[in-house]
Amino acid sequence: MAEPSPAPFLKFEEGDGREIPLISGNVWKIGRGEQNAIVLIHDQVSRNHAMIQQLDDGEFYLIDMDSRNGSFLNGQRLTAPAALRDGDRLSFGKSRLCFRNPARAATGPSSGAPALGPDAGLFQQATVSVLVVDIRGFAELRQQLEPEVLSKLLNTWYAEADRIMRHYGSTAEKHVGDAVIAVWTHGAKGQEQMEILRILRAVDEIARVTAGLDQAFILEAPLRIGAGVHTGLATVASNASGRAVSDFTTLGDGVNAALALESSAKELETDLALGASTMDYGSPWPAAVPYFRPSETTLEGRDAPVKTWHTSFTNLRQFLAEHREDLVKATTGRTYPADKRSPLHPGR
Repeated sequence: MAEPSPAPFLKFEEGDGREIPLISGNVWKIGRGEQNAIVLIHDQVSRNHAMIQQLDDGEFYLIDMDSRNGSFLNGQRLTAPAALRDGDRLSFGKSRLCFRNPARAATGPSSGAPALGPDAGLFQQATVSVLVVDIRGFAELRQQLEPEVLSKLLNTWYAEADRIMRHYGSTAEKHVGDAVIAVWTHGAKGQEQMEILRILRAVDEIARVTAGLDQAFILEAPLRIGAGVHTGLATVASNASGRAVSDFTTLGDGVNAALALESSAKELETDLALGASTMDYGSPWPAAVPYFRPSETTLEGRDAPVKTWHTSFTNLRQFLAEHREDLVKATTGRTYPADKRSPLHPGR
């Protein structure tokens, strides 16, 4: 009877040479966060730094998750998912590991170059925008309402926010306490400006709907939200179509950046904060200057404050009015003036 083939594993090249078998599941996440399968605790490693994924054909791939300091395969920084071969050396910050796959040792080490088909089912990098929307003053609201009423209010708000974000093209939503996190996966290069306008329109509609919930639930004052938007590279499923992003931990530092932006808006007593990259993708926006104000905020893992842009919902609506023609085209495909029943003007 033939003996089973040795299982693939990672071996630390420093310390006691600890080995981590790759035998449970098909994705092994690497990073500083405790939820990762391979935890590397030092400052040069991001909370969600990289992952190893095994495909159905048995091949293993290394994927960087938009980490701050990068992932390296045989001394080369990854710019795309790369196939792993027995003996490959992986570097994450100060950590050095060796990938061993004895059953396929005869194929030799890889060059670090990606070798993928379009339908490989692999996680790959794409440009995404992450939106965080948070109910302001939720702690006070919890004290005012009975638990059953509060639960119904939250569920109503979740449903309305999800509906609006899906209408404007979000590919995933997640509810966290009194906040909703949503992701837009950007498509063809050059379309980011229109797609970001759709995100801003979604924020505006969520703010309007939220403010109207006080009548339905007989609240003492209208509900308010705050929001933050971050745009950048993240790791998503490569063969995904439509609603593909299901694992928010694959989004690298994008979620943390969007959360920090929403917090910065709260600290500045304004409503919406955009990251510098979001504003850059939206340019040229000549009409933005009077409505958005620059500031700086500190993001996790960054050595210095980063530039951000803030505005109120009143100014946002004026800005969106300046881009009404672009918004109608982006949302409906029609040229302005739109039909009065356009989604941009519901009920009119």
